[in-house]
Amino acid sequence: MVATAERRHRGERPLVLTGLAVGAAILAAASVATVDLVSQLHAMNGQLGSVGQRLGALDAMSRKLDRLASMQYRLDKVDGRLVAVQGALGKTNIKLDGTNRHLDSALRRLGNTESRLTSMNGQLRGMSTDMRSLDRDLRSMRGDIHTMAHKIGGSFLFRGVK
Repeated sequence: MVATAERRHRGERPLVLTGLAVGAAILAAASVATVDLVSQLHAMNGQLGSVGQRLGALDAMSRKLDRLASMQYRLDKVDGRLVAVQGALGKTNIKLDGTNRHLDSALRRLGNTESRLTSMNGQLRGMSTDMRSLDRDLRSMRGDIHTMAHKIGGSFLFRGVK
């Protein structure tokens, strides 16, 4: 039995050494995998920090976009008002064009009237000059008329005519 035990013991030794070698290889592989895993986790942690920063930037951008959306809404309302004002201005322009046509016609008539008045003004100046001339003549004749009236009043022919 001792011989069998010794054989077993000798036969077990290479098995134990093989087990130890396999265990050491597994331990080395596990250590390498653990180191690789830790380095990968460290890299992922750095990327998560970067992703966190990017998400923060995206949140800020989202807030800006929300503000821009409200501004866009207000701009759309202002645009609607401007379109309405543009329509009203178009109608006003059409009315102003009609008014301008009437004013042009009135101005032409006014020009004709002005030319007629200018002609009449020339005629009135001529008449005024004639009236002044007649007035001078009558003034110069006043003394003669007075003398004649006095003579006629004293004349026997006109005494009974009153």
